Amino acid sequence: MEMPNEEIMLIRYSCKDMGLKCSFMVKGENQEEVIQQALAHVLENHTHEFNSIKSPEEIEQMEKALTLSTRIVAG
Repeated sequence: MEMPNEEIMLIRYSCKDMGLKCSFMVKGENQEEVIQQALAHVLENHTHEFNSIKSPEEIEQMEKALTLSTRIVAG
């Protein structure tokens, strides 16, 4: 049972946290969900800002970078 005053903790990703000039931000209840949404955004909007994000290895490296850029925030 949830306490009425208990704050829900969420995972947040922001492009600004990665040093990008973009206002995109996503919050979710788990890191995997947030990373997948962030990765989809980066692949669609920011590939020109990185050398390459095409191979499975490069995508995996980007997922790791995105994971390091997530923050836990109150919901």
